[in-house]
Amino acid sequence: MSKIKRKLFRNWDELKQNLPDDLDASAKECGALERKREIKSGEMLLRLILIYSVILSLRNTAIWMLGLGFCDISRQAIEKRILKSSDWLTYLIGELLKQKIDVIKPLAGTVKRICIRDASVLSRPGSSGTEWKLHLGWSPFGQDATQVTLTDDKVGEGLVGATIEEGDLYLGDRAYGIWVTIKPVLENLAFFVFRVAYTNLPLVRLDNTPFDILTWLKSIDKDAEWSEITLCARDDEEKRPLRLVAGRIPNEKAEEARERVRKQAKKNKKEPNPHTLFVAGFCILITNLPEKFWPTTYILSLYRIRWQIEWTFRRWKSLCGLDALPAYPAPIAKPVILAKLILILLMQRNLSTMPWDHWWTEQDEAPVISSLVQLSICHLHEIIRPSWIAEIVHDEPERFRRHLFSSRRQRSRWQLIQAADLFQALLPLS
Repeated sequence: MSKIKRKLFRNWDELKQNLPDDLDASAKECGALERKREIKSGEMLLRLILIYSVILSLRNTAIWMLGLGFCDISRQAIEKRILKSSDWLTYLIGELLKQKIDVIKPLAGTVKRICIRDASVLSRPGSSGTEWKLHLGWSPFGQDATQVTLTDDKVGEGLVGATIEEGDLYLGDRAYGIWVTIKPVLENLAFFVFRVAYTNLPLVRLDNTPFDILTWLKSIDKDAEWSEITLCARDDEEKRPLRLVAGRIPNEKAEEARERVRKQAKKNKKEPNPHTLFVAGFCILITNLPEKFWPTTYILSLYRIRWQIEWTFRRWKSLCGLDALPAYPAPIAKPVILAKLILILLMQRNLSTMPWDHWWTEQDEAPVISSLVQLSICHLHEIIRPSWIAEIVHDEPERFRRHLFSSRRQRSRWQLIQAADLFQALLPLS
């Protein structure tokens, strides 16, 4: 069991100890805090941005900042501060990720750590399409993020923002099984297990003769659960050997995959490709893991844990509010995403100290991670914007009058005044 014992953050003072020490200097250097007027420090600015990312209301953010005794600032000024903070928040995310990754005990040979890679799309409410892509590196055994990068919709899936170190092991789906992604992993003496499409990665045999994945798959015995062959990437000048692994998918799962192919073809008003329907019955992987430590069955079993990152995205979106973004103004959505990621990384820092190494070895039951995430993020939100501010507003409403009244509410104001006058006129008659 893990020897690390750490309590949840009890208050803001404990939480900020896990933040970078150069909040003031970095905020100024990144242009987020050029002049100290109402916002006196980088810590205060970060607290303001985090509060807004949780409640998504400029007016209520102003009320919380005043109630906490920080400053009395208008919602317009808050908006301007947040809009200038994207570069700074990106820097803070990078600093939070600079932490030691423990060696994963279940791995063998020269592999030092495992990192599942995937990307997910983010968009504002009412958006016509994808606006951002969140690229994530995930440590499945430690349940912690190793790499986080936010890009626009024009950047495809890959190892963008990843710091590849010798001994790293990357897992990825078909979007990663291309030479552009495989090449930097090989050059950095790291390892990979990527799923491949039968048309996206040109391969050759060791004698440099052409190789066709489809023909090879058709040659596999129908009773064989898996097959493997050693090849090279056609574009690899050094002709480093790679292992192509094909595992047969259970019939019911294969039929589900084929049905998805048929539905997509119908949507595109085309006939389903018979080759695609055939390949849907296999899980095709490419890897450079040494066969001495990683036989074929191990490779297929290892790839199954890639679904951990799919569930991580779902938890971050549904439980941590990563899909709850302001619709207007559009530019403010990006710093909100970055601020939410900072909160998520702080939450994951606490969760990473849970006894995962012990829990994963238990055979009977698995931990319900979503419950831990929900409890932790709710606790963190309470620290960021404590609910006891409501008591202060109720006790001292005049102090918050500036933020509780609006010149845009004239219609409702005059309607109430007229109704009050009417009832006042009727009182003597009753």
